[in-house]
Amino acid sequence: MNTMVSHPSWSPQGPDKSEGHFGKALLVGAVLEVALLAGLLWISSAPPPPKPVVKKIIAIHMVHPAPPKPKPIPVPPPPKPVVQPKPIPRPKPIPQPRPVVHHTPAPKPLMAKTPLPTAPVVPPAPPVTPPAPPPPPPAPSMAAKQAALARYAALVRAQVQADAHVPEVVRLMHLSGTAVITFRLTPSGQLLWARITQSSGVGPIDKAALKSVQEGTYPPFTKNMPKHATNFTVEVHLSSHSS
Repeated sequence: MNTMVSHPSWSPQGPDKSEGHFGKALLVGAVLEVALLAGLLWISSAPPPPKPVVKKIIAIHMVHPAPPKPKPIPVPPPPKPVVQPKPIPRPKPIPQPRPVVHHTPAPKPLMAKTPLPTAPVVPPAPPVTPPAPPPPPPAPSMAAKQAALARYAALVRAQVQADAHVPEVVRLMHLSGTAVITFRLTPSGQLLWARITQSSGVGPIDKAALKSVQEGTYPPFTKNMPKHATNFTVEVHLSSHSS
């Protein structure tokens, strides 16, 4: 912008009031023009305003993975051609020569011979039967059984009484008593069990009597006695005067 500034003309009569006002107006205009130029320069030199930030929107699409391709099924190889075995040629039979038939003369009849004498035939001996076993002896009678059982019981009773030992306590306390012991024997004389059936009233005497029965050895039953286990009852008498 070009501004034309006109200088006031000078008058010999002195300054005019109208010229003073005009000069002030020109000065104010010059100041405004300078201010306008300074504003334009500042505006042109000022940095441009920042551009607005535009937010970018990123769209994410979920893509499913493609399924794996199926493996190709191998094609089985073609079957091998079956080779037919070559037929084996059969050998031709060799013709056999015919046998030569020789005519043999017929045999002459033999002369009959006289038979030789044969030994006489002895008949077999009759079988020998073994002799019959002797009959079993007759069973013993009831009286014989009772007598044999009584004799065996007396023998056992005497053996138990002889094997009984008087305890030292019985000797010192001058005691005496009779204990009744019942026991069972097998036909071989083996003791099965023994118990006190009647006490003597004295403990040491009962124990000594039972011990004498339990530790005794007994003979087997006789032939007239029963062939099964049998019970026996004995009385064992002990006192301080017994040996």
